[in-house]
Amino acid sequence: MMHLYKVLVVDDEEDVRQAVIRKLDWTALGFTVVGEASNGEEALEMTERLEPDVIMTDIKMPYMDGLELCRRVKRLLPGTRIAILSGFDEFEYAREAITQQVEDYILKPIDAEALAGIFRRIRASLDNEIAGRRNIEKLRHHYEESLPMIRQQALLELLSGTMPTETLSTYLAEHGVDICAPQYCAAVLRYDQGGDDHMFLAISLKELVEETFLDGLRYHLLQTPSHLVLLFLLDSGAGAEAVSETLRQLFPQSKRLLGVDLHIGLGNIYPRLEDVTHSYREANSALEYQFLLEPGQCIYIGDIEPGFSTEQAPDPAYADALLRQIKIGSQADFLAAVTNLTEHLRALNTSPQQYQIYLMELLTGLLKLIRTYRLDEKQARLDALLSDGMTLRFESLEELGNWLADFGDNLRRLARRERKDSIRLLVDKAMDILETSYMNSQLSLESVCAQLNVSTAYFSTMFKREMGQGFVGYLTNLRMEKAVELLQLTDEKTYEIGEKIGYTDPNYFSYVFKKRFGVSPSKYRTSRGNIS
Repeated sequence: MMHLYKVLVVDDEEDVRQAVIRKLDWTALGFTVVGEASNGEEALEMTERLEPDVIMTDIKMPYMDGLELCRRVKRLLPGTRIAILSGFDEFEYAREAITQQVEDYILKPIDAEALAGIFRRIRASLDNEIAGRRNIEKLRHHYEESLPMIRQQALLELLSGTMPTETLSTYLAEHGVDICAPQYCAAVLRYDQGGDDHMFLAISLKELVEETFLDGLRYHLLQTPSHLVLLFLLDSGAGAEAVSETLRQLFPQSKRLLGVDLHIGLGNIYPRLEDVTHSYREANSALEYQFLLEPGQCIYIGDIEPGFSTEQAPDPAYADALLRQIKIGSQADFLAAVTNLTEHLRALNTSPQQYQIYLMELLTGLLKLIRTYRLDEKQARLDALLSDGMTLRFESLEELGNWLADFGDNLRRLARRERKDSIRLLVDKAMDILETSYMNSQLSLESVCAQLNVSTAYFSTMFKREMGQGFVGYLTNLRMEKAVELLQLTDEKTYEIGEKIGYTDPNYFSYVFKKRFGVSPSKYRTSRGNIS
C-alpha cells in the first residue's frame, strides 16, 4: 500500500482552498489533505497537532501572513515542505520565500497540471529523503567504513570493563572480530610524546608492531590518545616470558627507526575473557614502575608484584554499573547490580585494605549522586550514608548487600521522581508565564522558550506530553477562558477585551472566539454565557 504524505492547505478565501483541494487527485499523487486553515495562526496550531509533511499556503492573509507561518513552521518542524500560493507576483515575496526554504512559488489563478507537477516534485523529494535514509547499500557502505572504529571501540570497552563481557563477545562476533582463545593478556605501549608529529608517530608505531608480530602471536592492536594496547589471544601453555620476549623485539626497532624510547607494561595471563580487564589494569600498573628500571625493558606485573596474581583488585565496573542502575534502571536491574557487585567481591582474594578503598569509592559515588540530583538530604538518608556507609560498619558481604539494596533503591526512586519533577517544573514555569503574560500580543512559543532557556523542539514535546495538547492550542484556550470571564463580569467593549487578552486585531479575536464557541463575543455576552 502506497504511503500517503499529509498536506495542510492554508488560504483566507474558502473558495480558493476548495479549488485547490478539488483540482487534484491527491491519492494518485501520493498525498492526503488532512486539514485546511484560513490564516497563519490557525495553521500553526493545526501544524503542531497534525504534523503535516507539506503546507500549501497563501502569502497575504490576516493575523499572520504566509511568510511568518513559514518561519515558525521551519523552527517547529524543520522537515516540513512548504509551497507558497499567491496572487501577488512580486519579486520581494519570491525572494523572501526562497530564504525560507520554500519548495515552490505558485501564482493564482491555479493551473491544475502545474500544481500536480509541483506536488510530483515534492513527492519525489520526500521519497528520496526517506530512501536515502533507508538505502541498504548506502548503509552497508557506511557500516563497512565505520567497521574498524566500531571494532576498536568495542575492544576498548572490553578492556575497560564498561560493558558486560557476554554482551560484548556477541557484539564483537557479529562484527567479525575473532576473540576466542584459551588464554588472554594485555600489554600497554607508551612512548615519549612531543611536538606536532605525535599522531604520525602513533601510526608509524602501529605499523612497526604489525610488522614485528606478522608471523608471531595472535593479537588485536588498539590505539588510544595516549598509548597503544595489545590484547593477546594465547594458545594453551603460552607463558608471560614468551610474550615478553616478543615484545622486547620492539625496543631496538622503535629506537632505530622512529627515534623514540618505548615503555611496555604486561599484565598477567588469564583463562577467561572477562578477566582481561584485570590484565589491562595490571599492564598500566606495571608501567608505573618504569622509573625504577633500566630503559628498554618489558615490565611484567608478575615480576614487580608477585602477589598480584593471587590478590586481585575489585573491578570498578561493578560499582559503576550499580550507580548507573540507580540513575536510570528499574528496581529489578538495580537489585541485580547489587547482587553482581557482592558476588564479585566474594569471588576475589581481596585484602582488607583494597576492600575498604573500593567501598569508600563506591560510597563517594553515592554521595556525588545525591549532590548531582540535588536530592533532599533527609529523604536521601544522607546521615545514614555518613554514619553507616563512610565508617564501613559492615560485618559481612550480605550485610553490605542488604544496606546497598535498601539505601540505593531509595535513591533510585528519588532520582526518578526528580527527573519527572524537573519536566513538570519546566511546564509549570511555562504555564506561569502564560498565566501572567497571556495579554501580551507578542507572546509566542519562541519567547517562552527564550525565558526558560530551552529549545523549542524539546519544550514542544514535553509540553504536549504533560498537557495533552500543543502550546499554541493551550494558549488559545487560555485566552478564550479569560475572554469569557471578562464578557460575563465586565461591560467593556469586545475590542477592549480582545486587547486585554492579547489580540490587537478585533476581527481576529471575533474569528477565534466564534470558532471556539459558535457565536460572536457580543452574542455570547447577550446570552450571558449559556452557550457551551
